Amino acid sequence: MDDRDDNDGLLSIGAFARRVGLAPSALRFYDDCGVLRPARVDEVTGYRFYAPGQEPRAALLRRLREAGVPLTDASLVLDGPPERRARCSRRTPGRRGRRPTRPGR
Repeated sequence: MDDRDDNDGLLSIGAFARRVGLAPSALRFYDDCGVLRPARVDEVTGYRFYAPGQEPRAALLRRLREAGVPLTDASLVLDGPPERRARCSRRTPGRRGRRPTRPGR
């Protein structure tokens, strides 16, 4: 079964949700918040379609939220400079804002 719709290689919201590990309701919420907009929305039905190229952003958003990063901070990481993304990736869950300590310290 092909997950792609006949809409120029775009994925339906359900297919995209399965690929990135998010619920369709979460994708609709992230669209409403402007954090993860679909590539196309059908003007008649309102159905959302996502491009395969949006998968890395969605997966990063999922990981950030699973780590307890608030949505406003996650959007700063997603849309901010690459240095912010690198700093965030060095953080450990439960210790937000601090870098992990080295063994022996």
